[in-house]
Amino acid sequence: MLRRLAVIAITTGAVTAALLPSSGPASAAPAAPAAFTKIQGAAANAAGLQGTVDAYRLLLGNPNNGSALGTQPAGRREINWDGTPDAQSSPNALPRDFFNTTVPRGAVFSGASAFQVSADSSNPSSAPVRFGNINSTYPSVFGTFSPERLFTPINSNKTTIKFFVPGSTTPAAVKGFGAVFTDVDKAGTTRVEVYDRWGGLLWGDWVPAGTTSSKSLSFLGVTTDADIAEVRITTGNAALGAWTNDTSSTDLVVMDDFLYGEPKALS
Repeated sequence: MLRRLAVIAITTGAVTAALLPSSGPASAAPAAPAAFTKIQGAAANAAGLQGTVDAYRLLLGNPNNGSALGTQPAGRREINWDGTPDAQSSPNALPRDFFNTTVPRGAVFSGASAFQVSADSSNPSSAPVRFGNINSTYPSVFGTFSPERLFTPINSNKTTIKFFVPGSTTPAAVKGFGAVFTDVDKAGTTRVEVYDRWGGLLWGDWVPAGTTSSKSLSFLGVTTDADIAEVRITTGNAALGAWTNDTSSTDLVVMDDFLYGEPKALS
């Protein structure tokens, strides 16, 4: 029996950072190009994608700082959604700042009218798993990397993430961001873009298509020496909905784990 393996690609590159008007000398040297390293992969299941995600963890560095308050000297942060309480999970909305206040990991969400974390099977009376509360077909479409909750914007396929010193309102930047996506059926529908503090695009790329027609897992992550103050994600080419099914033309995508560099205050 043949086993379908993850496809892992690591690339490096550089782009010239955008310059803002400055009151400094006209002869000031231009900013050095920012360097970027990308890791991406796709697999049929969590075991197949594990090596890709672990490679990205090594790029971000150890330890995983969990919900430690304030900026830590090294390491990364991760959000896997799985510990989210039922009260903040489907069919209920997730507070936008939940992962900076209640669970201080320095991430605040915007870009959609609301956000949801899917229900888990321990409380079946609250909602079906994997967004079955929105559409009964979705549990058969979406898989999980870390069981068993997933994340999605509501009434939109756009998510914006801004970073803060964990547990505070101090704006921060990170040196990398990556995410796991489920059921990316088409290349060119799901995208990650990272921006600087002024809203300038630093880098963007398409998430690779999955290796199976349903429940596939894809990963895209980047690290850089530039300051990432904001991440914008497009998931598929349509928003989830009661009458919106995953078809040959409609690519519905939701998210699992987020991994990013330790948030450090913007100076």
